[in-house]
Amino acid sequence: MKRTIYLKLSIIFLLIFFIASDSSARRYWGRHRSQSTTIKIGYFNPKDVKGGALFGINMSGAVDEIVDLGFGVDLFQRTYTKDSEVAKSVSEGGLVEHQIQRDMEFTTTALPIMGTVTIKLSGSMPFTYFLDGGLGYALMWNRESNYSADVSEKRFYHGVMWQLGLGMMYKMGSRSYLIAEAFYNDAGLKRDRGKTENGLPIWTEVNLSGPGFRLGLRFER
Repeated sequence: MKRTIYLKLSIIFLLIFFIASDSSARRYWGRHRSQSTTIKIGYFNPKDVKGGALFGINMSGAVDEIVDLGFGVDLFQRTYTKDSEVAKSVSEGGLVEHQIQRDMEFTTTALPIMGTVTIKLSGSMPFTYFLDGGLGYALMWNRESNYSADVSEKRFYHGVMWQLGLGMMYKMGSRSYLIAEAFYNDAGLKRDRGKTENGLPIWTEVNLSGPGFRLGLRFER
């Protein structure tokens, strides 16, 4: 199972990297076609996981003045902790100290890797509007630790993800842009695939679909 996952990821990554970054692809697009790197930070609110911070990077190359092709990697993480106060003391000088114990800690981390296409729409300088789309594969790890009960559990999910976005670029310099984008991710990540006693397929699934918003900086070269 793991070998199949790594094979899919390797194929997707190599194809996207060739399109976006390979020297032969750049020669095909022309010497004057720009390459760009975009760094993003935002908030993602999936259906079956509480919302959290989203960080990402995208590398792309211009096919022409309208269309960019590239690949992107995002990192989503959500951490929940439950603490309780077990003791409190006051020193002679009036310093109040609280003794805290951690009862629970839940961490969810998702890593989507996608091929992307950006279509630039008309706008009034210094603004440019764009449509953004992506298709790829997502990995998700979940760790739950109940320290009170001395129980810990780890889970791993994976599956196909696609993304649609609408945003705006503000030209700051000759090769730099400020980006604001609203997007929607769609993914059903699975684990524990198998069959029932009757031979029917069965699995456990987490719906990682939901909206988000992010800001970023785009640098062209």
